Amino acid sequence: MKRMPLMVWVLLIGLLGSVYAQRATDPSGPRLYLETGTTASMELFFAQETFFGMQLGFQGGVKGLAGPFGVGGQFSIGVQGGGAAFNLGLEGLFHFGQGELVPLAGLGFRVFFGGGQTVFGLGAAAGAEFAFNRNVSLVATVRPTLWFAGGTVFGMGIGTGFRIYP
Repeated sequence: MKRMPLMVWVLLIGLLGSVYAQRATDPSGPRLYLETGTTASMELFFAQETFFGMQLGFQGGVKGLAGPFGVGGQFSIGVQGGGAAFNLGLEGLFHFGQGELVPLAGLGFRVFFGGGQTVFGLGAAAGAEFAFNRNVSLVATVRPTLWFAGGTVFGMGIGTGFRIYP
């Protein structure tokens, strides 16, 4: 198994340290978050069958990294098409405004592992974040994705979850 080079570790620790340092001096600056929730997805295969799947996902990221722009990563596991499925994703997110209800939108890519195949996709995200207090909010998102698997596959994921800011 390959080990991550020391320089990559230094860069990751430096990034996290700078986010925390800026957060201490500027409360409106970048905020790390963790998120968990469920996602229902409907996959529409052109010239093939349509199926439904449920997934439990974990997400994390940085909100407000550069103004309204942030980044997020996702990992989910679930049952889809009668078997186990795993999804990984990375996306850029824009949060529009401050307050209790904040709309969000983004673009990203996803990787699906399941059924003996690996599939890559490009997707979007749209939703809203409702803040209960400074550290906890409810997030609802819709994630349409165009999958490339020997043909074009369109998928629509609808998810809800709680976002926690440590």
